[in-house]
Amino acid sequence: MINLDRGPLHRERLLIVQDPGNLAQFARARYPQFEVSVTSSYLEGIAALAGQPARAVLVGVDPTARKLKEAVAGLRRAAGASTPLILCCRPSGEPVAREAAAQSADDYLIYPPVGEELDQALKIPSAKDLSDNTPAVPAPTWEEITRLAAILSNMNEGVPAMLERVCRLIADSLRTANVRIVIEGAMAHLGDPSAEPTLAETILSRGRTLGRILVGGRSRSPFTRAEVEKLSHYARLLAHLLDAAEQQEHWQRLAFIDETTGLPNRRYLMEKLEEILQRAATEQFRVTLLIFDLDGFKHFNDTYGHAAGDAVIRDTAQLFRKHCRQHDIVARYAGDEFVVVFWDAEGPRVAGSRHPTDVLSVLHRIKKALASQEFPMLGPEAVGKVTISGGLASFPWDARTAQGLLERADQALLQAKRAGKNRIFLVGQEGNPVEHHQT
Repeated sequence: MINLDRGPLHRERLLIVQDPGNLAQFARARYPQFEVSVTSSYLEGIAALAGQPARAVLVGVDPTARKLKEAVAGLRRAAGASTPLILCCRPSGEPVAREAAAQSADDYLIYPPVGEELDQALKIPSAKDLSDNTPAVPAPTWEEITRLAAILSNMNEGVPAMLERVCRLIADSLRTANVRIVIEGAMAHLGDPSAEPTLAETILSRGRTLGRILVGGRSRSPFTRAEVEKLSHYARLLAHLLDAAEQQEHWQRLAFIDETTGLPNRRYLMEKLEEILQRAATEQFRVTLLIFDLDGFKHFNDTYGHAAGDAVIRDTAQLFRKHCRQHDIVARYAGDEFVVVFWDAEGPRVAGSRHPTDVLSVLHRIKKALASQEFPMLGPEAVGKVTISGGLASFPWDARTAQGLLERADQALLQAKRAGKNRIFLVGQEGNPVEHHQT
C-alpha cells in the first residue's frame, strides 16, 4: 500500500522507500518545508516516482531482499539522474548498501542518520538553516539551568557520571524514555539500550567527532522541529562539557603526577591516604606505610650527573610499582624519598595482629630485584650498588592519621640510616630490622 501522505500542493516532495525505522518521523521534523511520502516496498516506490517526481529519495536497504541491485537501479531510472538517491541501512547491512550504492545510488548512510550528514547527502537545507523558517527553541527552564549547574559542579566525578546526568536531562527535556550517549571509551544510557533510535545527533568539537546522542521515539506524539533543534543544542553543550572534562583531567594529572617518575606525587598521596584511613577505621582493615629513600643518592648525582640521578630514581620507582599490588599506592614523596601504602580491604584485622607479614614478602621480592637491577648510567656501579633504607608504620597501632603514620615511619627510617643503611625498620623494633640485605 502506498502512503503518499500528501500535503499542500506547492510543497516539493521527499520520498522514503521502505522506511528502515522511524526515518519518516525524523525527516518530517527536520524538513517541514517538504511533503514527506512513504512507500512500503521498492516496487511501490518506483510507481510513486512515476506518478509524481520527488526532490530527493531515501531508500531503506533490506539486505535479505532479492534483486536489491535491480530495485535500486529501477528507482534511479524512475527518479532521474539529477534527483539525489540515498540508501539508508542498519550497520549490519552496510556491505550490501555500499555495493548497491556504487552502482545506482549517490551515497549511503547508517541508520539512524546524523542530521548534518543527511542534509549534505540530500543536498537540501534543514529547517534550521532557513532563516525565514527557523523554529524557535524554547528557552531553558529554571530546572534545566539548575541541573546543568549541578553537572558542571560535579565534573570531578568523571565522564561516565557526567554522561548519565546528561542522559537524564535530555530524556526529561524531550519527554522520552530511551536516550543513549556513545563516545570513545564510555557510554551511558537511560531506558532500553537496544531500543530503536529515532533521532541521532553527532557530538562535534573543533571538527573532531567525539560521539553520538541517540534518542528513542515516543508512543504518543512525534518530535517537534523545536525538539529536534534542542537536541542539536544538547550535542553542542555536551561537546563543551567533554572538552572541559578533558582539560580538567589534564590539569589534575599535572597536579597529582610526578613528572620524573610518572608516579603519584605528595599531594595525591596525602589526599588518598586520608581516604584510605577513613575507610580502614570503618571497615576494620590493615594499612601499613613504608617510607624509604636511596642510600648515598648524593654520590650518584655528584659522580654521574643529575640525568643519571633522575634515571636511578625513575627506574627504582618503576621497580617498586611493578612488584607492588595494583591497588597499593607507590608515590614519590620528595627528592629521593618514596612512600608505599599497603592496604587490604579483604576483611577485619586479626585480633592482636601487629606484624605486617604480607608486606614483608613484598619487600623481600623488591630487595631481591633491586640487588640485581641494572642501572646503565652508573657505569661500574650499574648492578647491586643501589640500596634503600626504610621505615614501616601500621594503622591503627602506630598512628591514626596520615601525618602521624608518616612521622612514625620517618622515625624508623632515621634509625635504619643510623644502624648502617640498607635495611628497613618497623616502628617499635628499630633495633631489629625486618628486612636486611648486605651487599
